[in-house]
Amino acid sequence: MRHIFLTGSVQCGKSTVITRVLEAWSGAVGGFRTGFGPDRACPERLLYLWSAAEPACYDSDHAVVKFFNGCAPEAIPGRFDALGTAYLTGTPTLWVMDECGRLERDALTFQQAILEKLEGDTPVLGVVREGFPGWTKTIADHPNVELITVTEGNRDALPERILEKLRAN
Repeated sequence: MRHIFLTGSVQCGKSTVITRVLEAWSGAVGGFRTGFGPDRACPERLLYLWSAAEPACYDSDHAVVKFFNGCAPEAIPGRFDALGTAYLTGTPTLWVMDECGRLERDALTFQQAILEKLEGDTPVLGVVREGFPGWTKTIADHPNVELITVTEGNRDALPERILEKLRAN
């Protein structure tokens, strides 16, 4: 079993690649997505986490991190563990984990749920922050994980390549 995690610089197209793969995926999807909402350009903004099987949700119940202009981001206590772990239940044909990084460093239950999926038979398509900070090094070094670096040069061809690999599982 090979699980695929994308990595690369900020705004290189990792989440776009995942979106394109999901558009072509015919089975049930589980897991989570993260992203900024309409307030993305504001100095005070939120990062949200929602079910990978549903459209993006930018309400306060799905906020997981607060960003303040000039300050370190603050994870909202318990949100990654509660929301993220809930989205990692069920029996999908594909687990999505977009994105794993340093912001979940204190969410030990969430981290454990992610790492357990790497031992399973259901394919995983995820994103791991470039440089593999902290706990995400465990994902990058996992024997069942294939890392693919997304660049401007390969991002358009990656969805089809990834679909082939996932379907071969």
